[in-house]
Amino acid sequence: MYIEETGAGDGDIKVTVDGEEYTAEANYDLDGDGLDETVSVMTDDGYVAYVDDNADGQADLMQTITKDGQVVDQARFHADTGEWTAETPHQNPGGAPDGHPDEGKQMVMDTPQGDVQVGPATEDTNSDGIADTAVVQSENGNTVMVTDVDGDGSADQVVEITQTGDVTISHHTGDGQWTVVEQGQIGDNGQYAPNQVASATDDATWTFDEPEFQPKPPAPEAGPGDLCTGEPATSAKDSTWV
Repeated sequence: MYIEETGAGDGDIKVTVDGEEYTAEANYDLDGDGLDETVSVMTDDGYVAYVDDNADGQADLMQTITKDGQVVDQARFHADTGEWTAETPHQNPGGAPDGHPDEGKQMVMDTPQGDVQVGPATEDTNSDGIADTAVVQSENGNTVMVTDVDGDGSADQVVEITQTGDVTISHHTGDGQWTVVEQGQIGDNGQYAPNQVASATDDATWTFDEPEFQPKPPAPEAGPGDLCTGEPATSAKDSTWV
């Protein structure tokens, strides 16, 4: 299970797991009131839902839900002890979290080696209420955010962040082809700043100089041995030169 370890903000819920406190973005409206109050996490058998019952920013209820919407386990969090206590499960009127039909579905990434499953989308990057981004770790320890922009189940954008804060953004531009469209850096203040790239119409980039005039070298003078003997030449008429 991935839970983002950041400070709480708008729509964030604090979740305590094994004595450790994490913060995750609410991504599902379990009670149907129009506000996301639940962190829904995909599992092999269904979902685990962490619910903020009283809108205090802390998950109070944890439910284990099967793929067909049955609540099979339930526990309530006690802030005074920091412990979860099991209680009798109660079923949700809406059943399984079906407000996000593609939630938990494996996202596919088209690579030169073929399709690769990168895991389910867990983050909503465009704030439309639907998780569209899977966050994975590369073999070299970089954080890779893979986004399905158009909701077709295939990755369209990849953002790779190195451990030193370098950022590379690539777009899917063809069969097995990814093109870098932007690079930048995350500064000490945590803000991303793109690198400055010269425009294709920049005068410094496009410089076309007129070719310099190159005078022809003078014709070599005739030497004594090159002089011809014979009748003296007469003036040429205009009609002689064609």
